[in-house]
Amino acid sequence: MAGAATPPLLRIGVLALLVLQNTSLRLVMKHARTVSPNFSATAAVFACEILKFTTAIAVLARVRRSLITALVEVLNYRELLPMLVPAALYLLADRLHHVSTRRLDVAAFQVLSQSKVLTAALFGKVFRGRDYSGRQWFCLCAIACGIAICQLADIGVDTLEPPDLLGVATVMTTSLLGAAAGTYIEATLQRGSGDGVLWKRAAQMAANGCLIAAGPASRSNLDGFVFSAWLVVALNAAGGLLVAAAMRYADNVLKTLAASLSIVVSTIAATIFLSAPAPSSRFMIGGLVVVGAIYVYGTAPKVVVETRAEAEKA
Repeated sequence: MAGAATPPLLRIGVLALLVLQNTSLRLVMKHARTVSPNFSATAAVFACEILKFTTAIAVLARVRRSLITALVEVLNYRELLPMLVPAALYLLADRLHHVSTRRLDVAAFQVLSQSKVLTAALFGKVFRGRDYSGRQWFCLCAIACGIAICQLADIGVDTLEPPDLLGVATVMTTSLLGAAAGTYIEATLQRGSGDGVLWKRAAQMAANGCLIAAGPASRSNLDGFVFSAWLVVALNAAGGLLVAAAMRYADNVLKTLAASLSIVVSTIAATIFLSAPAPSSRFMIGGLVVVGAIYVYGTAPKVVVETRAEAEKA
């Protein structure tokens, strides 16, 4: 089911839930790291993948009315192995993420990492045949700038030092790898129709995630896993399933915009619920830019691309 054929209310509902999940995760993560700063991130990732796999298999088994049928369908190696491609891309992007955070200061990293908004759109245009109007490209640039302003205001930085070139290269490569993985997953999730396709793909991605996360997790333990840490695991698992739904019923760009909006929403929510310092005027300006640009992007007229056959008929 392509994103274009999806009922608008379903698409909006999935993206709204994704914003809510991202916002909740940021708040709970802050609380968990305050209460138990040393709980293992690698163990949390492995637990998250197991929970995603279990949930997706349970729903698929209900759809297929057989757990065995669901497992056989998910563990089909001809379909499972191709899903290693985005998993490997995300793994490489994660390694480069660590390199870039070492080579760049926080401010430069926060600004440059917003290139992911534009790379997601670029890959959508090149590999998925989407066309964006000039107004939409302007909105995407405005969203990236708005988030950068918010994050600079959040860490209290007024000026940027000239960044390390290797650090810049690794951030840009990370954005490209993330966009490539997202586009690949989007194409995979939107291929096929019928009940259970979403849950089958989600289970296959989680199965690969379990394989990749098992190694690092074997060297960690569950010390420090308080209730809020387990809540982080649950929210991360819900986020993974919502991302799969967003990829199937919307697209990679809208998923990225939902994540961007959640940065603004979570900061305001932290002020209300966690007694965090009130956002600065610069943050509010950046937030207004993001919200306004997302609204204009969503209401911009769709670009209609005339196919060669239609042109010959005319």
